[in-house]
Amino acid sequence: LLSTRIDLLPREYIEELSVLQDNCPKFSSDIAREIIERELGAPVEEVFDTFSDKPLAAASLGQVHRATKDGKELAVKVQRRGLRDLFKADLSNLKLLASLLDRFDPKYDGADRNWGNIFQETERLLYQEIDYTLEAQNAIRFENNFRTQNPELYRRIKVPGVYPEMTTEKVLVMEYVPGVKITEVEKIREMGVDTRMLSKVSAESYMTQLCRHGFFHCDPHPGNLAVDDVNGGRIIYYDFGMMDVIPEKTRKGLVDFVFGVYNVDARAVVQAMVDTGIIEPRADMYDIIKVVRYFVKEFDKTLAAPRDADNKENLWENEMTPEEQKKIKRQRRQRLASDFFSVNKDKPFKFPAAFTFVYRSFMSLDGIGKRLDTQYDMMRLAAPYLNELVDLKDGNRFYSVLNQGLKEVGLRPEDLKNAWRQPQNVAYMTDVLKRLEEGDLKLRTRALEVEKQVQRIELTNKLIGSALFAWGAFNTGLLLSLLPQATVGTGLVATINSFLGEQLMSRVAFAVAGVMALQSIRPYREIRKMDEVPAWW
Repeated sequence: LLSTRIDLLPREYIEELSVLQDNCPKFSSDIAREIIERELGAPVEEVFDTFSDKPLAAASLGQVHRATKDGKELAVKVQRRGLRDLFKADLSNLKLLASLLDRFDPKYDGADRNWGNIFQETERLLYQEIDYTLEAQNAIRFENNFRTQNPELYRRIKVPGVYPEMTTEKVLVMEYVPGVKITEVEKIREMGVDTRMLSKVSAESYMTQLCRHGFFHCDPHPGNLAVDDVNGGRIIYYDFGMMDVIPEKTRKGLVDFVFGVYNVDARAVVQAMVDTGIIEPRADMYDIIKVVRYFVKEFDKTLAAPRDADNKENLWENEMTPEEQKKIKRQRRQRLASDFFSVNKDKPFKFPAAFTFVYRSFMSLDGIGKRLDTQYDMMRLAAPYLNELVDLKDGNRFYSVLNQGLKEVGLRPEDLKNAWRQPQNVAYMTDVLKRLEEGDLKLRTRALEVEKQVQRIELTNKLIGSALFAWGAFNTGLLLSLLPQATVGTGLVATINSFLGEQLMSRVAFAVAGVMALQSIRPYREIRKMDEVPAWW
């Protein structure tokens, strides 16, 4: 993932990390032949007309050899030995790490993450990746989605054909489709291919996978993507081991979220986040909507600004200098301080485990896009693509357009229903006000500043208590270490001291002091965080 982020790491680091994409240590051709013969049940010379012992490329899970059969050029992918046992050992360590994170993650960013579920999602996809029969099925489905649903975009996408009759769990035979690695920008330009067009295709294809197909590539790193000059340039996908499905409800929520953001509709955005599991349904939505409305308006203002280097209003926050970022965050805190506190304290946000690889794919493609086009901006590229998603919003393009027009003039069915029920609503409000006057109802309000001060007092008490205990234990240990051995206890204590050493009691006291000092760190950090907000605010 980091090997794609030229905006985060220096070029020399990028070049070293890129080796992991498709240039891992190769295993011998004898082992490759042995695996092929065992899996396919016949000598390599009988299965293929020709077979190259020199691997084309090698990755962490396997390596690819070139072959031919009946005049067709093939790429034969052979899996490394012992991967299942290796996965079992590594995943047991990751499971332990996930359990520790679930227990000790302070969640200062206001998001509630279930690391156990994230681990399970990762484990599921990793074990699928070492079954090449599943990869063959994934490739067929991926190609069919673009061919049948997006013929125009399909001209810019190439999926190598697979040969299921020669594919097993550890051997995959595919069509040989050579290409230039997608990050080798100069070579791509020498072929006469427009790299800016390719960056647009990568963004559109990803949005199509997520929002329309609901079946997306989880691992689009440069080792799995190449480019050729067919049809003026197209992106070749090579690896289909890590693919995942987005449920219909989640996909609908993603579409609603995108439309809500671009329509500057904070309530629609929040509802879409609830539908996709990002926000807890029982959370207090008032402050969340207020915060989301602020960010949506800032997004719209940035999106509408002309794209040029001299206009500071057209920059996303991660494109600003550190000083400009600090200024923006100060202004944001001044405007939304109480709302930030409420949202961060309640932790209404969740990180759905199913989004783990969605986020990873987005980060990889964003890094690739920036190498193809220095002005690459997925959010700007997605704006015109909304026209292609109109039919997904309400299930029908005509209905979506009609509904949007009726919304503007307030004549949607729900608007007419609200107007018809207006007298009932007035009567209900009158009844509520009357019951308030008579004391039958009581208002419950939140004094956020008071809550904040109470929380600070509780943390301060914990900090002072731990610090005083630590200081007392430290002084006790210091005193005991200075006293003669004869004065350090009598009876059993003296016996223990003589057996374990004259400094036993002082060491125990110092240990207690250390433990209490460590316990004071957490309330101290939480107090420091109270006047701050998460970095993403």
